[in-house]
Amino acid sequence: MKKGVLLLLLGLAVAAAAYGCVYFVCTSSARRLERSSKPELAWLKEEFNLSDSEFQRISELHAAYLPQCAEMCRQVEAQNQRVRALLAATNQMTAEIQSAIAESARLRGLCQRNMLDHFYQVSRTMPPAQGRRYLEWVQERTFLPSQGMMSEP
Repeated sequence: MKKGVLLLLLGLAVAAAAYGCVYFVCTSSARRLERSSKPELAWLKEEFNLSDSEFQRISELHAAYLPQCAEMCRQVEAQNQRVRALLAATNQMTAEIQSAIAESARLRGLCQRNMLDHFYQVSRTMPPAQGRRYLEWVQERTFLPSQGMMSEP
């Protein structure tokens, strides 16, 4: 009986150690990226095989774009709140609601234009083949009709 319990405990210890080793090996690249100086961009350097100078330039572009992006997000959210308030105040379409919806669309379009311009700047910093692949990747995730209201249920 003692031999069976000892064998079971030994088997559990070996299984736990094996799991720990596999987990450590499988997550090493993610942990390395997380420890980098710019973890939000580290995946980009690895995925698109960027040199240190290319990565540095992209990091600078990213840092320059962040305040513009944050301001745009603030404006979009403020407009969304305005639309919500207008919708809550009535049960019919009004000229003010129409105007607010048009302004929301204008802001979203401006946001997309700015974002796409940023993506183009980033792509031009990369080697040509990687830049094309990057543009395909970001366009697929940000500008395809399958996003938002156009997606099927």
